[in-house]
Amino acid sequence: MGSLSTYFTSSVGRKQIVAVTGLLLILFVIGHLAGNLLIFLGPEAFNNYAKKLAGLRPGLYLVEVGLCFVFVVHFFVTGVLVYENYLARNTQYGVNAAKGQRSWATRLMPYTGTLLLVFVVYHLLDFTFIDKHGHRSILADGNSYGLYGVVVNAFADPGHSTFYIAAMMALGLHLSHGVESFIQTFGFNHPRYTPMIKTFSHIFALVISFAYSSIPVYILLNYPKVP
Repeated sequence: MGSLSTYFTSSVGRKQIVAVTGLLLILFVIGHLAGNLLIFLGPEAFNNYAKKLAGLRPGLYLVEVGLCFVFVVHFFVTGVLVYENYLARNTQYGVNAAKGQRSWATRLMPYTGTLLLVFVVYHLLDFTFIDKHGHRSILADGNSYGLYGVVVNAFADPGHSTFYIAAMMALGLHLSHGVESFIQTFGFNHPRYTPMIKTFSHIFALVISFAYSSIPVYILLNYPKVP
């Protein structure tokens, strides 16, 4: 019991917790993106996907609770590590050197993480806990298109889309550091492969952030805003 307690309170243990929970969240981000991209196939494909997900309840509730737990643990433990690193950088040893070695993605982690927390709450209120067949689902032709219509009407608003894209850029920065950090946390460091890992993490982050951002951009260019 003591060793387990020591693991959770040690810096190495906390980093591994952040890495594992981060990996689980990355898998969710990939799966969620795959579903979201169905919007390019039209309302029938997108709404059928949403209906199939809804049909998985009540089992889906367990997944959502588990995902929420993982998110909270990841955010909280990351916050603890950020605070510990902040205290360490305020010591007299190598403050400037340590700062110079940190990438922009690493330096912005507390801010991108906070923005993503705000975004997740906003996103749930925006697309999950709403009436998917109310007035927000009605497009310019006067017909209700369910969740597809809700998403289109949301992103037809430039301000709404701008916030979403900003959040996806924050996600990209977060991922570019997170993927690399996950691999290094578990000891996969090698002079030959580390540059390749960094390149992969940057490319992966760009693909994810741009793929998510392509949805509001597509809607802005193809759908008028409904009053």
